[in-house]
Amino acid sequence: MTDATLTLDGLEQITGTVETGGDYARLRADTTLDESGIAGSPEGRLTIDGRSERVILENYRALEGSGCEITLRRTQPEPR
Repeated sequence: MTDATLTLDGLEQITGTVETGGDYARLRADTTLDESGIAGSPEGRLTIDGRSERVILENYRALEGSGCEITLRRTQPEPR
């Protein structure tokens, strides 16, 4: 797992750890979000190790206790 920052359109930045595989990324964060707010922000940017790429929200779920897990579909990373 690697540290990452997710910025979805219209929402505060979310920091957490990310696991990537193929076209998908799974971000785990210590914060929870308003599900109605995140549903209205389906696109954003994921920054991992200084590299930023466009992502599309696939799934959000609050974790029992605290935190959340966000599944994102990755598009082509932008050239540096």
